[in-house]
Amino acid sequence: MLVPLFRSAARPGAPVLVLAALAACSHPQPADRPVPAEAPAAAPTLRPAVSPRAVAGTFDLTAVIQGRTIPSPPATPPRRGRPRTLPVPSVVQLTPTPTAAPDPAAPSATQLVAGISLPGYTLPPRGRTTQEAAWWPGAGDSVIVRWVIAQRNAAVSLRGRLRGDSLAGDVWYTMLDGGSEFQLGTFAAVRRRTGR
Repeated sequence: MLVPLFRSAARPGAPVLVLAALAACSHPQPADRPVPAEAPAAAPTLRPAVSPRAVAGTFDLTAVIQGRTIPSPPATPPRRGRPRTLPVPSVVQLTPTPTAAPDPAAPSATQLVAGISLPGYTLPPRGRTTQEAAWWPGAGDSVIVRWVIAQRNAAVSLRGRLRGDSLAGDVWYTMLDGGSEFQLGTFAAVRRRTGR
């Protein structure tokens, strides 16, 4: 219905009409219409973890921890009357074999057998050159190697990325009683060729 509300001042006598929106009021409004949800963002595509068989092997390891390079430079010639001592080689050995006793504190349920020698940070049993460790592949080309230093109630881990025959990344130290951790340094490892 059109109702004249007032007359225009520009043209006396011409009514100005205001239309009421009766159509909107005449239909019942839906109660709390649901708001359409936004489409979920597409999850980032992660490359599958690297195959354990592709990583397996023995790697010569060099670490820089708090400014000190491990392994140390070659031994100097012995002084008279002293036997020559050679530095312990730093190596990491990775196998595709699952560990018999997985570490429940490790952040991965998939744990494979590893051996590690990093002088000052490993304590191999008598008669062996490496300490037991566990390793697992992460997303894409990442690899984590972890071992426990029981005497210090701590764990050390190598967290790196595999590029061909090279593995490189950071060395981390974790306090087992509180879970606090900090970066010790960096490492680089190169796979030994067969027959070396």
